Amino acid sequence: MFETKKTWVSPRWERALTDAGLLDIESVTTREFDWFEEPNRRRGGWSGVTRIVLNPEAAPQDQEAVFLKIQQNHFYRAANTLFTKQLTFEREFEVLQQLDSVTNSIPEMVLFAKWRSGSDVGAILITKALDDWFPLPDWLNGWRGHVAPDEATFQKALEAIAKGAREIHQAGWVHLCFSAKHLFVRPKDDGNFETCVIDMEKCRKHLSAAHRTRKDCAHFMRHTPGLTEAHKLAFTKAYFQTDTFTDAQKRIIKKMRGGPAI
Repeated sequence: MFETKKTWVSPRWERALTDAGLLDIESVTTREFDWFEEPNRRRGGWSGVTRIVLNPEAAPQDQEAVFLKIQQNHFYRAANTLFTKQLTFEREFEVLQQLDSVTNSIPEMVLFAKWRSGSDVGAILITKALDDWFPLPDWLNGWRGHVAPDEATFQKALEAIAKGAREIHQAGWVHLCFSAKHLFVRPKDDGNFETCVIDMEKCRKHLSAAHRTRKDCAHFMRHTPGLTEAHKLAFTKAYFQTDTFTDAQKRIIKKMRGGPAI
């Protein structure tokens, strides 16, 4: 017997979701999808991601697209929750909910649903597609005919990325995979940038502000290809919002693997 255990719908998207048939959760769980990424299968469960245009009959410039993430028996466990099982997309939804009021650097939530069918449990998480954003690694190399950024432009992007990290950390969270492959950037009309951090399911709370900063900033600098010493220094200055580091900030930076030499 199919039972929907939990549903959250963004009021802004409810009409479009209804028209697209995505509020019939049981029906969605039986659909065949063209996968955006091949499903991840492990420990008797699976999860997959697909891109859906909600109004395909509209003119291309008026179409609204979303990413739909669906899973069954695909769980998250962590020591800080005593290894209690939780669906990874349910975990991600809870993180997004808590961060929604403190940063714009996360995906826009559209729908979340959790269900049970017999011995199986599953979840759906829908977010707005990032069609007008650039994946950071591709943007750095030039993408879809765009020229790779010059130093001044890259500096603006680094400032946006640092701001996104800082806002997440100030809310008490650490991402744990804060690297280029989980970051998107988008230029603004004023020449500055916005950033969007994805794949929030591994985020967790940590009491130490220094740990949050050190962990994610080090991960970004270590795993983002092509970062020079000057880039790393610019990133950390933007993160701490200073041109001159305090002694406490210097101690944190010196403990960052792959961080700048100061």
